[in-house]
Amino acid sequence: MIYRFLRAILTLALLATASAFQVWHDVNRYDVHGNECVYREKTDVVCSQVCVAELSNCPASLRPSCPDGQSFCADGDCHDECTEEIQAQNPCHCSRSGGKLPSEAQDLIPCLAIPNVTIQQFHPWNSQNDIRSACGAEANITDQSKTVGVWGKSWLGGDIAAVWAECPAAPSPNYKYTESYWIAVYAVNGALALLILIWSVYKGFAEQSVRAATSGKVGSIRDKSADSSDGVAAGSGRSMGDNMAEKPVFGSTPKDALTESRSGSVDMAMPNNRLSGYSDSILGTVCVWSIAVVTILWICFLGVWTADYYGSLPGKHSGVLYSLAYENDFLELATFLILWGITFVILIVLYVLKPHLRNYFRLLTLPAKGEYVCVVRPLHEIKVTETSVNWLQVHINVLTEWLQAAMSRDKEYTTCPVERTSEGRLYFTYQCTRYVLDEQTQQYAPYEFDLGSGHRGLIDQAGGLSSTEASYRLELVGPNFIEVKVPNIFGAFARELVSFFYLY
Repeated sequence: MIYRFLRAILTLALLATASAFQVWHDVNRYDVHGNECVYREKTDVVCSQVCVAELSNCPASLRPSCPDGQSFCADGDCHDECTEEIQAQNPCHCSRSGGKLPSEAQDLIPCLAIPNVTIQQFHPWNSQNDIRSACGAEANITDQSKTVGVWGKSWLGGDIAAVWAECPAAPSPNYKYTESYWIAVYAVNGALALLILIWSVYKGFAEQSVRAATSGKVGSIRDKSADSSDGVAAGSGRSMGDNMAEKPVFGSTPKDALTESRSGSVDMAMPNNRLSGYSDSILGTVCVWSIAVVTILWICFLGVWTADYYGSLPGKHSGVLYSLAYENDFLELATFLILWGITFVILIVLYVLKPHLRNYFRLLTLPAKGEYVCVVRPLHEIKVTETSVNWLQVHINVLTEWLQAAMSRDKEYTTCPVERTSEGRLYFTYQCTRYVLDEQTQQYAPYEFDLGSGHRGLIDQAGGLSSTEASYRLELVGPNFIEVKVPNIFGAFARELVSFFYLY
């Protein structure tokens, strides 16, 4: 088993280092038996322009002669006037100008064009020499291998009096990265990065005292289901905290010091869940909105390049394909793929950091002092599998658990706003349960009320509650109503679009 696994790894490693290239555009010189392929005829072959420094150096058959009143211009034709526009069409400059035009080619002018030729014995593997020979013979150029050079390889000088204008392929266009749209990308993303850096430094200094005070002492609450499993039934007249072991909590006091008011009692609940307090900051809120705006701008920027790919941009770019990429389709496609990759990475990072993102841009405080309380609840996956699990399944489970932990999917993060009751008590609502702050312990816990331990206790309450007691209970436990938040159409649509499938 191990041998096969190592062999597979080695095979993949060898494949990763292998290289390949296309061969179907390369013409074979020899057949399968090793014989040189039979020559073939090639018709209507276009000849390159012959370029000279002076027209008198042109071969006699290519020496221009213009009608009276016209002049032979750099474009290879006769005109009444050689304007700058006509001169700029010099085929001997190979579509280059300025600093890109070699100094040896600046004074070259073309002779008359050579008519298209037919090559009786054309060798595809030696095509340039065959074309030069046929075109030279058509123009009556003798000993052209010594008297005619090649553009970019052998220039005028010595015996060379002319040059074949075999223009090399123009270099592929590329960005200068000083274009207006790239400057906008630098400015927007640079400003966002600077803003996040400033916030991170400010957040680190502002939270030093809180982190030092809460080091090793984290607030917690305990779920009611945990207490019921300990044998405490609702309405037993005992607080849920009576069955809970002492926990070292910041600002906590022994449980016998918990206050009891009327028929209600503050309870310590859900120790497996962890609480963190947060407060808003103007700078943090600006950062959150900036991230949202920049993300939308990235998507819009991607849309602009998509429109440019089809020539659908307005204004001067209307109808022009690949205008932002200097009308080069390869450069346009490469740019789009890179931008798509960047946008995808941004959205995936936001998706992974979604449970932490908003609270990162808030200041950490004690739960009793914060404007928000974040409840972190561990998620436990129940796996129903056979007793014997194979090696592959074990490693898949380990990898899955690692990925869940890395992407913060092994815990549920719920941020609840802190509100005040009618009497000014602080509370937050988590899973339809109201958790009220105990001023003495500085911890949040739900209240429960003793309904009596027997029939006599229930009969004593047959007359109902007084208005004062009803208001008191309403304040501490909230209305007997389960609120289910239903997002509006826009919210539901937006939530659907930010799912992992649509992001990809």
